[in-house]
Amino acid sequence: MAYALRWVPVLTNLWSPQANYLFPLLNNNAKRNIKFQQRWLDKFNWLSYSEKLEGAFCKYCVVFAKSGGKGSQALGSLVTHAFQNWKKALEVFEKHSKHEYHTLSLLKSEQFLKSFSSGQPSIIDILDTERMKQKKENRLNLLPIIECVMLCGRQELALRGHKDAGPICFKTMLYFHCFIAESEPYINEGNFRAILKYKAKDLNHLKHFLESDGRYKYTSAKIQNEIISSAGDILLEKIVKEVNSAKCFSILADETTDISVKEQLALCVRYVVGSDENVFVCERFLKYIEIHSLTGKDIASTIVNDCSNMYGQGYDGASNMSGRFKGTQKIVRETCPKALYVHCAAHSLNLAVSTSCDIQAIRNSLGLVEKMYCFLNTPKRKNVLLSVINESDMDTRSKSIKHLCATRWVERYTAINDFVELFPYVIQTLEKICEWNDTTSTDANILMKAMDSEFLISLQVIKVLFSYGLPLCKLLQKVNLDLKEAVDLAEVTVATIQRLRGNITEEFKQLFKESEKMANILDITISIKRLSKKCTKRANPSINDPEEYYRVTIAIPYIDLFIQQLNERFLCHKNVLKGFQCLFSGTYSDDFDELLQFYLDTDKQIVKAELNLWHAVLNNNGQHPKSGLEALRLCKKEMFPNLHFLVQIVCSLPVSTATPERTFSCLKRLKTYLRNTMTETQLNGLTMLTVHTDIPLSAEEVLDELAKKPRKLDFVL
Repeated sequence: MAYALRWVPVLTNLWSPQANYLFPLLNNNAKRNIKFQQRWLDKFNWLSYSEKLEGAFCKYCVVFAKSGGKGSQALGSLVTHAFQNWKKALEVFEKHSKHEYHTLSLLKSEQFLKSFSSGQPSIIDILDTERMKQKKENRLNLLPIIECVMLCGRQELALRGHKDAGPICFKTMLYFHCFIAESEPYINEGNFRAILKYKAKDLNHLKHFLESDGRYKYTSAKIQNEIISSAGDILLEKIVKEVNSAKCFSILADETTDISVKEQLALCVRYVVGSDENVFVCERFLKYIEIHSLTGKDIASTIVNDCSNMYGQGYDGASNMSGRFKGTQKIVRETCPKALYVHCAAHSLNLAVSTSCDIQAIRNSLGLVEKMYCFLNTPKRKNVLLSVINESDMDTRSKSIKHLCATRWVERYTAINDFVELFPYVIQTLEKICEWNDTTSTDANILMKAMDSEFLISLQVIKVLFSYGLPLCKLLQKVNLDLKEAVDLAEVTVATIQRLRGNITEEFKQLFKESEKMANILDITISIKRLSKKCTKRANPSINDPEEYYRVTIAIPYIDLFIQQLNERFLCHKNVLKGFQCLFSGTYSDDFDELLQFYLDTDKQIVKAELNLWHAVLNNNGQHPKSGLEALRLCKKEMFPNLHFLVQIVCSLPVSTATPERTFSCLKRLKTYLRNTMTETQLNGLTMLTVHTDIPLSAEEVLDELAKKPRKLDFVL
């Protein structure tokens, strides 16, 4: 009401120039010496003159006009800005008097002044009841539509069908109830329309709404996309609100190619939520960003937006991401110096495995397992292996050998373990294939001859060493794991393998026995390779005992190289935590001073006092946190505000890029070859609905967000 009252003086008591007022000569009219004429105000009662802006306005359209003529064009002179072209004044004034929006503004002003002068209800008040009725009806009918779209989005169901345009036909729905002859074809209109029809059976108002003339536009693909976009915007807004409240976050990013050969950058955020005992780490997907260049500069410009609270960035080890000079992490740090780069720990582990497998015997053994998979991975040969397994009395966990995945440790260990388990059946399969009367028998014979003593020993060593790294690989993919705990787990793994290395003589005896069992299946004996003075590509020591020979030439070099690679790959992670160790160790070091100077802009003495009190509290209670989350639960923000912030940074620092990579599986399910023209907005909205199922989202929230967006469809929400 107060807002409306401010327009009363504009309509009734607006300033008007006197008869003797001297109108100024404007620059654009100086050539013709034309000024504003007093008689124009007398001729057009709606016209007013602004002394400040030196131009003419329509006082009624300024207050009440919202849009222009056809197609809701934007308003111009006389309404949004002053009119000053006096040469065409009469022509423009006459034309303005005939505009529909001007006539409507006059009626609105008349009714407005009448309602305030006499207390009569306004047109808006009179129509308010009908408007609210229409709004209620529209919302009632749109809510089931939104619920159906959200259901399909959450369940990763395609919305479209063979024919999803035009009015919804309810006759086809009765086909399943045998009300229509079997000769009438059923039209697949898609999951969305099928669910909506099923829902309309119990909602008569919805069925009437869908059957109304022209109402099919409310279920069109455009409205579906608006609903998906609105749902995605709400979920993103909730995540951003959580991130802003955390005051500290890290960015996780990884890149992949979708089915339409577009480079998609998956952007995720890692932050801490909760307080006291209920604190935990959260990693959320934000959006996919289509990128057209994979240089570090272009990717960095895509990632960097608001860096005020960014304290970490996690990527893989690709040169365009991790480069020290032109990599993404370097360019991002130029904008946000406190955003430390952390190489994905899972990638570091995988690189350690790949590099350590460069030993010739190990590399040849893995290559032979891969060739065995490729050879048996055909329907005919695979059926032979399956029949051999089914005919045996043993109950095996696996029924086929696996592919040696180049990027996933879990799959690599599973492939080796399954091959060792199915080794007797693989040999029987190859023996049967050798009897075939085609070229396949030759390939099978070559594969059997390639499985010699070195292969069997290497296979057992690989299996044991992979089993030690498997738990670390699984833990590094967890969200609730902080960098301190990840480094400690890596050190524990290295220490365990070092103990294996120290007791290699006893441990290798068991491996040698298992290799002899496999050799018996092949009907061979474990023997030393032929020694030669000219042999320079493999180990050639003067050892006569086969067990000692393979222990020295295969097991010990492989274990030593693996330990070396783990130490080197995780050294950068240790360097990141160098200054933070004082928060967990209970001792003070000079690295903590550098940490304070880098992160905190407060008095160092205060922070050091907090650190001493923190150590005293931990010693008195006998509590020594082993991870950042444990320290964050013990560190009270009210008592140790600066330390609490530092521990929160430790928990927010990236550990791995497993979360962005998980979204790639979702991307493959959502953007299939049948839906490869999906827009980026729709893809992000569907991904948000699919990934963030734990974030509550109601149809009413989506409808409220949908009501805020402008559209050409004329319906009231």
